Amino acid sequence: MVLGPTVWKDVLGNAEAIFPFKNPALFSIVISFLGIWLGSIMDNSEQGKKECESFEAQNVRCQTGIGAEGAASH
Repeated sequence: MVLGPTVWKDVLGNAEAIFPFKNPALFSIVISFLGIWLGSIMDNSEQGKKECESFEAQNVRCQTGIGAEGAASH
């Protein structure tokens, strides 16, 4: 937003914006998701490994409701 014309030209008074679009959401959302995906793939921490191991059980529970009768221990 800061590099687009809404802030760069209108608020800061520069001649031309660095980023030409007034609403950069299309680009920033895609870049954000790619960054999150890349960060999750590159995570080699112990906590990351635990979360990967527990994903399948969590996925089955959220998709089917099996095991959702009571509270889960975290």
